[in-house]
Amino acid sequence: MIFLPKMAPAAAILAVAMLAGCAGSDISFPSLAPRAVEKLPIEDPVSDSTGPVAVPADAATAAAIRAQLAAAETARGRFDGELADARRAVAAAAGQPAESEAWIAAQQAISRLDQERGPVTSALASLDEMVVATGGAPSPELADAWSRVSAIDEAQRRAFGEVAGKLPNP
Repeated sequence: MIFLPKMAPAAAILAVAMLAGCAGSDISFPSLAPRAVEKLPIEDPVSDSTGPVAVPADAATAAAIRAQLAAAETARGRFDGELADARRAVAAAAGQPAESEAWIAAQQAISRLDQERGPVTSALASLDEMVVATGGAPSPELADAWSRVSAIDEAQRRAFGEVAGKLPNP
């Protein structure tokens, strides 16, 4: 039902006639059917280049890579020592009330363990910067060091989460 405001009957008839005239016009609208180009198969673009090429690290970069790897390896040894201490402290705190002496000792051991993760995280961040500086084509030395330090970081993160998760928070 069309709502027309109060107007004279002649004006109402004229308005309805004009609206009816719009429907009968010869305006053609574009088709919604797929165009010919939209029916063509989509193919991945073919690239002539193989992407960035890894270049061996220069002497200064190779020394920096070795230094970061050595720092991570040294830190791994310290972390492993703190991990054993933290596991013992958390086991001793099991069943003890929160904020008891054993619980506090376990919290401190977990804090020391977390602190020992810092050098590995720092080494990984430095290697990440080096990878970014290569434009995504790290040298084999850099790729190997990044992979090794990343594995150390992941193992430490898992071990820390495991130990810290066993000590309930108050």
